[in-house]
Amino acid sequence: MRTTTTIATRLSASTALALALGLLAAPLAGAQEQEKKAAAKAGRLPQATAAQTAQPAAAAASNQPATMLDLITISATMIKTAVIESMAAISAVDKEELERIQPNTAADIFRTTPGVAASMNGDDPATAINIRGLEQYGRVVVTLDGARQDYWRVGHGSGSFYIEPELIKEATVIRGPVSNAYGSGGIGGVVSFETMDAGDFLKNSERWALSEKLGYESNGDGFTTSTTGAYRFSEDADIIGNLIYRDRDSYKDGNGDTVPWTGERVKSGYLKTTLRPADGHELKLGAILQQYNDQITGSSGSTSPTLSRYDTNTINQTYTAAYTWKPDDNDLIDLSVNAYHNRTRAEQTQVWPTSAIGNFRYYDVATTGINMRNSSRFDGWDMAHTLTYGLDYYYLEGNSETTHFGSGEQQGYGGFVQWQGDYSNWLQLIAAMRYDGYRLDGETRKPTIEEASIAGSRWSPRLTVGVTPVEGFQLYGTYSEGYRAPGLQDVFRGGGAHGSGDSYVPNLLLQPETAKSWEAGVNLKYNDVLPPGDKLRAKVNVFHTAVEDYIDVDLTVLPRTAINIGDARLKGIEAEMVYDYGWGFVNLAGALIDAKIVNGVYAGQRLNNTPLNRFSATVGFRMLEDQLTVGAQYLSVGEITRTSRSNPNATPVVNDGFELVNLFANWRINDNAKLDFGIDNVFNAAYTDPQSSWSTTAATQQGKGRTFKVALTGRIGG
Repeated sequence: MRTTTTIATRLSASTALALALGLLAAPLAGAQEQEKKAAAKAGRLPQATAAQTAQPAAAAASNQPATMLDLITISATMIKTAVIESMAAISAVDKEELERIQPNTAADIFRTTPGVAASMNGDDPATAINIRGLEQYGRVVVTLDGARQDYWRVGHGSGSFYIEPELIKEATVIRGPVSNAYGSGGIGGVVSFETMDAGDFLKNSERWALSEKLGYESNGDGFTTSTTGAYRFSEDADIIGNLIYRDRDSYKDGNGDTVPWTGERVKSGYLKTTLRPADGHELKLGAILQQYNDQITGSSGSTSPTLSRYDTNTINQTYTAAYTWKPDDNDLIDLSVNAYHNRTRAEQTQVWPTSAIGNFRYYDVATTGINMRNSSRFDGWDMAHTLTYGLDYYYLEGNSETTHFGSGEQQGYGGFVQWQGDYSNWLQLIAAMRYDGYRLDGETRKPTIEEASIAGSRWSPRLTVGVTPVEGFQLYGTYSEGYRAPGLQDVFRGGGAHGSGDSYVPNLLLQPETAKSWEAGVNLKYNDVLPPGDKLRAKVNVFHTAVEDYIDVDLTVLPRTAINIGDARLKGIEAEMVYDYGWGFVNLAGALIDAKIVNGVYAGQRLNNTPLNRFSATVGFRMLEDQLTVGAQYLSVGEITRTSRSNPNATPVVNDGFELVNLFANWRINDNAKLDFGIDNVFNAAYTDPQSSWSTTAATQQGKGRTFKVALTGRIGG
C-alpha cells in the first residue's frame, strides 16, 4: 500500500511549460484563414471526421501526415471525434507514435501525456495509472478493447492492470469526471486501449499478410518477438492474430548497479475476427491472453534480509464481443453493444526467506460486463441534435485466501442520457445526466466472520458550452460530476502491513466518493501558419475538482481501517501542442498540478503519488522522402515532497526530480521492411520515479540506465 504523497514545484519544468503556453498563443494573431468547416458538426458526423474524409488527397499533395491531435478516437461523449475537436481534456497515442518510442512497458506509452503518470516498480510488470492525483482501481477506469481491467492486489507500489504494449494499436486518455458516460466510477478519468483489426493491418489490395518483428534492448539483454498475421475471407469477414514473446534479465540503473528482481518473461497474443453479415451491421469477436513470469518483493527495492520474495505467474484473459448497427438511411440508429469478460489471476510461491520457502498465495479478480448505447441524430430549431443514451452493468468477483485482500462480489450498474446541439458552426452545447448504483457483498473478519453488504446510488450531471468565435479557435467550459463506490478492498480488507496480524477491520459505513469538477479549455487548429502546408494543433485546459469523502486508510490509529478521511481538491493546467511542417515536427506537452487533502486527519497533505509537474518536448525530422524519421525527446519531472501517513506531523522529505533525454530513428526501408532504433536515457541519469513507491532503503535506483533499442520488422502479403 502506498504511504507517500507528492507535490511538484520544479523550476525547469514550470519555465518550460510557460514557454510552451506562449508558443500556443502566438499563432492566433497572424494565422491564415482556414478552409470552411465541413457542414456536418460533431454530433451528426464529427466535424474532424468530415474534414478527414476529404483529407487523403490533400495530404498526399502536400506529403504531410496527420498530426496526433487530428486522430479520430472515442471521446468523452462516447462518439468518435478528432482529439482537437473534443471539448474535454483528451489525449491519444496512435500506432505511429508507439512505433516511434518502442515502449517496453505500458508506462512508457504515457510519458508525454499531460496530467497522467503511469508508474511501475522494476520488480512488478503491473502498471498503475494516475490522472491528476487520482489512482487505484475504480478511480481510473482502464479498458482493453472495451473490457474493464479491474485487477488489484496489496503491496507497496502494486499496479492495477497488465497490458503488453506490443498488443496496442491506440491508447486514449480522457481526464476528469467528464468521462462519466463510460460507466460506474472513473472520477479520475478513463484510459482506453485498443488492439488492431485486420483492416488496420491489411492493405486494400491484400487478402493476406504476415509480419515478424525482432527486437533487442541492451540493458538487461531483452529480446522481443512479435508475429502478426491476417486474412480477409471477403469484404464481409476477416481475422487477425498476434503472438508476442518478451524475455529480459535484470537491468542496471544509471550508476551501473544491477537492479535486482527486474527480469521477466512475457507471453501474450490475441485473435480478433470481424464479421459484416449485412449492410450497416458489424460484429467483432476477440480474445486476448497474457502471461507474466517474474519475481516480486514485499517492498520493492528494500535491502532487508528478511524481505519476502515470490516467484509469480500471472495470467490475464480478456474476451470481448462488440456489435454495431448503423444503417445509412436512418439517422436515428447508431447502436453499439459490447459484452466482455476479463480475469486476472496471480499465483505466487515464496522463495525467500528460507523459513517460508514454498508458501503459496493467489489473487484472482474477474469482471464480466455489458454496455449498450444508441445515438439518434435529427435537425430542428435551426440546430443539429444528437441524443445519446445507454445502459451498463458489470459484475466483479475478487478471491484470495490472504487476509489483506478484500474478497467478495461487487456490482455496478447505471444509465445515461446525453444531448448535444450544434448551432451553425460556432456554438456547441452538451447536457447529460448519469445514474449510478452499486452493491458490495463480502465477509467481515472481526469480531467474527459474517456476511455483509452495502449499496448506494446517485445522479451525476454534466454541462458543456463551446464557442468558435473565429475559425480554428474554440473555447469551452464544462461542469461535471462523477461517482465512485467504495471498493471491495476498501470495505472488506482484514489484514496486512502497517499493523500486526489481522489489524485491519472492515468498514461498512464507508461513503462513496463524489467528484465535482469545473474545466475550461481552448482548442487551436490552424493550417498554413508559416510555410504553406504546415499544421498547428494545440489544446490547453485548466481544471478545479473537488472530491468529497475521499477514501484512504487511516494509519494514525489501530486497528487500521479505510475511512472517508476528508475532502480532496485537485487543480492545475495541462497543455499539448503539435506543429508539423512536412520535413519535421515539434510536440510539446506539460502540466502543473496540485492535489491535496483539505480537511480531516491528513489536512494539507498531498494525495498519494500526485502526478508531478512534467514537461516534455519531442523534435523530429523526416528525410529520404519521408522514409527516415530521426529525433530526440526531452522529459523533465519535478521534485517530490514525501509526507508520512503514519505520522502527519513528521518533517516532509524532499526528493529531487530528474531529466531524461531519449533518441529515436525509424527507417522504412521499403514497403515490406522497417528498422527502428532508439537510445533511452542517453546521459545515463540515475533516478527513481517518485511515483513508484520504490523503497527508501534500496541499494539501487529504480529507473533504467542508458538503454539501446533496435527492432527489425519484415512483412509479406498478397
